[in-house]
Amino acid sequence: MINIFVNKKNMKKILFLLALSVSTNAIFSQSMFSKTTKPDSKSKEGYNITGNVVGLKDSTVMLAYYFGGKQYAVDTAVVKNGSFTFKGNENLQGGIYLIVMSDNKYFDLIVSEQYFSFSTDFDNLIGAMAFTNSIENPPFYNYLNFISKMQKEVTPLRQKIDLSKGDEKVDLQKEIDKIDLEVKKYRKEFIKINTDKFFSKIVIATTEPIIPEAPIGADKSFQFRYYKKHFWDNIDFSDERMLRTPIFFNKMDQFLEKLTAKHPDSINISADILIEKSRANKDIFQYVISYITSTYERSKIMGMDAVFVHMVEKYYITNQCEWVDSTQLVKITDRAQKIAPNLIGRKASEFLDFYNRPFMKDTLGVFHTLEEIKADFTVLVFYGPTCGHCKKEIPKIKKDVDSLITKGYNIETFAVATEFDLSEWKKFIHDQKTGSWINVADINHDDEGNPVASSDWRDKYDIYSTPVVYLLDKQKKIIAKRITHQQIVEIISRLNGN
Repeated sequence: MINIFVNKKNMKKILFLLALSVSTNAIFSQSMFSKTTKPDSKSKEGYNITGNVVGLKDSTVMLAYYFGGKQYAVDTAVVKNGSFTFKGNENLQGGIYLIVMSDNKYFDLIVSEQYFSFSTDFDNLIGAMAFTNSIENPPFYNYLNFISKMQKEVTPLRQKIDLSKGDEKVDLQKEIDKIDLEVKKYRKEFIKINTDKFFSKIVIATTEPIIPEAPIGADKSFQFRYYKKHFWDNIDFSDERMLRTPIFFNKMDQFLEKLTAKHPDSINISADILIEKSRANKDIFQYVISYITSTYERSKIMGMDAVFVHMVEKYYITNQCEWVDSTQLVKITDRAQKIAPNLIGRKASEFLDFYNRPFMKDTLGVFHTLEEIKADFTVLVFYGPTCGHCKKEIPKIKKDVDSLITKGYNIETFAVATEFDLSEWKKFIHDQKTGSWINVADINHDDEGNPVASSDWRDKYDIYSTPVVYLLDKQKKIIAKRITHQQIVEIISRLNGN
């Protein structure tokens, strides 16, 4: 399947129409859909969707669906005299689909039924739409037509009210409120009449929870906490079709990114809440877990890998993710185990061998540990003496750390060479003038001359490239990791209120 993109302005259209609340009794008349009949009662495999768009030039059109905040093409069809057919041997998964025409112009369809047809006009896609053999789509387009009508009425009023004053502003607000009341009545009636339609679930899903007045004595966060607690009340988690709409992903993104503090512990709590609700449907459960896991594994925000570790430890290792095969599970688990020891806030792993003995030695053979350092801050640097990038970055790190020391900050640098050549290591220290640092390395070789490590320290610090910089506090807890020389200055200055 191909990921497609349409004009951003058009992309917002469906969300805007779904979010609007509009109402009228006349809209429930089916006159404009006089061709609508009941779907074929015979069970058929596959799909056949035929369309005719008056005024559409001979070309190709795409059938796509919404998923995960994007749109994915599932089929293409050739247009001849405005007519085209999408046909396949396997059923389409239900949800909101879009038909993309030339110039990124598109319109939406509800796919629950697999065999139906429609006709419309290129210059009036919504207003001229008519269906045959579809029960789901006529109410959907009734809704869109009415919403479009109300949108045209309210838009000029909102434009005028911004420029008006006094009685004129009051009168305009009354007109807007009247339309808003129509909207609310319509939504209520629409849902009542179309309880068995998928689009009713979407309308309900876009309905915000009603926030009550804060009780006497409640703190200022009451309304926010109430809103977040009831944020998912109107989503049907048992219907996997919700995944293939613009609604589910946007609500999930809002819940995790806007309603949750940017802290791993807070995100973990929100993730668990969402996952528990998603257990109502195995497909939604799989999507939510997979999305959260991959999103926070790839996050560029420092510390968010803690969310990835939480997900693996709580859901993958406990065998709740049956869709993951054994090979994938080993890879995911191994990655989490490498990250876990160096999460922000955890105490940095000491350099001890398998017998709990120090093994990092300086160029004179003297052992050193992190614990011996009594400074307020420790800059822990991993570098390769022959690494070209290290040769560029280490002088910058030294310059910035030295500038902080000059200002009175108590900082030590613990520099770990990751390679096994003693002469190259000594040359690097001399050339880079880092003799004032605690320079150590784990340089050992077996009887055949092959380099060997004294422990799994590379895994514990997740060293797969160099340079890598950690910043530790006085207790050797990790304050920051994989940071630049500028970030060392920024973080230490911020922590000290400067």
